[in-house]
Amino acid sequence: MGIDELFKIKFAVFWRVLLLHFLLLIALGIMAYMKNRFIADDYSVTFARVLSRKITINYIDIDEITVYNQLKRGRVRHIYHNFYVEVIVFKTLDGKEYVFKNIMDINPDSRIGAMLGMTKIFEMGKFKILQKFIEQKKKAFYSSDDNTKRS
Repeated sequence: MGIDELFKIKFAVFWRVLLLHFLLLIALGIMAYMKNRFIADDYSVTFARVLSRKITINYIDIDEITVYNQLKRGRVRHIYHNFYVEVIVFKTLDGKEYVFKNIMDINPDSRIGAMLGMTKIFEMGKFKILQKFIEQKKKAFYSSDDNTKRS
């Protein structure tokens, strides 16, 4: 094995490793983009989970929706930061339970949190708005169902 052949092997390995790192960066970017994404329409909500299939929950199948917030503390570069995590729990009629979490954009140590009050900020969370939307759709569905039965 000559020096030229050894150089070619090292060169090929270098480019393969570089390509692998590039693909890993793209995959991480896609995972960050897809995290905690959902689409709600008139009949169902679809959550896109990272490295998994999409989960679709029909509004008719939902028995109970619970939304709550958790205060978490994380360390970034040796500095501790507080942040809120919004959690939504769907309990379906067939006994399944789906839990989704989302980091809220508000900083609990900010002045806005103190001025508006954290309860007002929690009411503006993505999952809280989704909960109200689903409850309105379910109410409209059941009221239109009652109207069709009366006719």
